[in-house]
Amino acid sequence: MLPPRPLPAAPHGARGFTLIELVMVILLVGILAVFVLPRTDLTRGFEEVGFQDAVRATLEHARKSAVAERRNVRVSLAGNNLTLTIDNVGPEDPGAGSFPRQLALPTPDRRCGGAAHQLCAPPGITLGGPATLDFSPLGRASTAATYTVTDQPDINVVAETGHVR
Repeated sequence: MLPPRPLPAAPHGARGFTLIELVMVILLVGILAVFVLPRTDLTRGFEEVGFQDAVRATLEHARKSAVAERRNVRVSLAGNNLTLTIDNVGPEDPGAGSFPRQLALPTPDRRCGGAAHQLCAPPGITLGGPATLDFSPLGRASTAATYTVTDQPDINVVAETGHVR
């Protein structure tokens, strides 16, 4: 068996990092990750945009349901929650306008605690707009409305057509 060869020496003037320097850098990056990253809320903007999209989709669902069911649909705003209700009878029948039945959303909002007809804002996000907005069986809104979500562009409902933009 041959004797082991010695490792070649580094050329004069070669530069590099020692193992201790590399471990210290990794340790400092780990400490910064533990203390700095939890203080930066990286999902804040995404929640606002997502909730604005959900409000727009809920208003469009209310309008389309009014047309499809040939019933009046009411969108109610209480606090930061949108609630959908629908009439049992047509608009010209006796008893119209009482909105006794809940209108379920296509995808229930998990933040509302199981209510299938409500859309609830995430914590720290506010929703503003009219207390009630009705859609007729023709898809028209009872009045022009503007809904606002924290730090997002307004959502407008056109009275004549019920179009949500």
